[in-house]
Amino acid sequence: MTDLETKIQYLLDLEQIKKLKYLYCRYNDGGWYGQPLSHQGPSHELFTEDGVWDGSPIVKAEGREEIRKLFDHFAEQPMAYHAVMNPIIEIEGDFARAHWHLIGAGRLPDDSSILGVGGYEDEYVRTPDGWRIKLMRVIWGRGANLPEGWTESDPNLM
Repeated sequence: MTDLETKIQYLLDLEQIKKLKYLYCRYNDGGWYGQPLSHQGPSHELFTEDGVWDGSPIVKAEGREEIRKLFDHFAEQPMAYHAVMNPIIEIEGDFARAHWHLIGAGRLPDDSSILGVGGYEDEYVRTPDGWRIKLMRVIWGRGANLPEGWTESDPNLM
């Protein structure tokens, strides 16, 4: 590859990794008008067969099937919203690492509502099907319960 081709490939890889993360958010967000349910997308398909979703110390799932089961459980949440930003992505050949900032919101099955900040530390690998998530580690930051909460009667602000 020429120097220019290498730079172009790097930029393509960078955008594909970003899109993978954005799809993850899209597949898991919902619970408002136009997006009636949360966690309805095939999130597990974004991971390698031996991928890990690590939300320790709360929950950890290893392998695509366990990740699918975990996200089926997450679908009990009436609302979820993930906003990821400020990615720092380092690519070396067919492997990449990334750090993302996260602002998340949700309404839980008990109708309590939360708003939190944190991040993700991810590892990605290039596969014959494109980039996939090898490891997604949740960085739990700070969160707050929202006393008013989000309910079905809230005005549609999203």
